[in-house]
This record gives sequence, structure tokens and C-alpha cells, in this order.
Amino acid sequence: MQSTPSTSRASAKAFLVVLGAGLLTSLPAFAKQSDRDQPVNVTSTSFDGTQQQPNGKEPGKVIWTGNVVLTQGTLKVTGNKATGYLDGDNQITRVVVDGAATMQQQDEQNLWMRGKANNIDYKVDQDYAVLTGNAHVEKEVDPADRKKLNQSNGDKLTYNTANSTMTGESNGSAPVHMIFQPKQQPAAAPAAPAAQPKKP
Repeated sequence: MQSTPSTSRASAKAFLVVLGAGLLTSLPAFAKQSDRDQPVNVTSTSFDGTQQQPNGKEPGKVIWTGNVVLTQGTLKVTGNKATGYLDGDNQITRVVVDGAATMQQQDEQNLWMRGKANNIDYKVDQDYAVLTGNAHVEKEVDPADRKKLNQSNGDKLTYNTANSTMTGESNGSAPVHMIFQPKQQPAAAPAAPAAQPKKP
């Protein structure tokens, strides 16, 4: 099913939230839970960082530049540049990725969610990521057919990395757009052979 309604900005957000709920009820409910217990690893061409100041008023910050790749279990976020924010224990709480930003994560059935946008704001300590600017998210729905995907497009999509739920909105004239794959129908049983007439 394809849905491209003409909606106002106010109703567009509500529309996608409702469709998102319908979409996700047919999907596994939880992202890979073991990801939350994994360390956050970041690689890049270069970085520049400072720890949180002793007065606690200035949070620590790290700026990664060039081929940035952040991983946490199956979760992977990439981009051209990323800014990481640190708490008082110098643990990453938030990463803002700019420039050809992408993300992906498996759920408990090992099905992939993949997203891309101009910007991804990943709230590590709050388990959600906000994809902004030409945001696109696709989700595998069938372990036997990895090419079967449900898709969402919008100006802003918010993806919960803990339970795979998603909301979104359209801030411009273009409406939100979602594509649902049809449910696989069971194969028809073969017709029984016609009975042969008995020989006299």
C-alpha cells in the first residue's frame, strides 16, 4: 500500500504517527536489546576533544571529522562529521552527525532497520535518534525475503533505538510518505487429480 495524502503541516505529523503505529504493530516490537549494554565505539580521520570542566557547567565535547563511524552492538551511525557530548563521567550522552548521515540496527529477529538523512541527532542515554532533512527509514519485514521493506519518508523522523517505534512529520509542502509491503498469502494447495473412471 502506498500513501501520499495531501495534508497540512499540523495534520502531517499526526498522520505519520498514526500510520507509524499501524506499521510497527506488524513488525517485531523490540530492537536488539543487547545493544544497550555494549560500549560506544567511534572511529574517524581526526578528532578534537575536551573533557567536562571541573565546575560542571561546561560539558565535555568531542568533534570527529572524516569518515565517522559510531557503533554500539548492531547499531551503526556514520557521517562526514560528528559532535559528541559527554557527561560528568565523560561518557557519551549524545552524538550529532552531519553530512550524508546514515544509521542501521537489527531487531530481536535479526531484521535490519536502515535510515539516512542530512543530520542524525542520536541521544545515546535516552535511546532515540532524530533524522532531519530528507529523512528516509526502511525496515526489513520478512526473514525469508530481505528485499521486502516497509519505508517511511519525511522532513523529520524520530526512531526509538530501544523498541523500534517511530514518529515523524513533514515541515514543508511535501507530505509524509509511507510504503507498506503486502502480507504474504499462503500458497494455494494443488488441485486433487480427477478421479479415474473404474474399468468394467
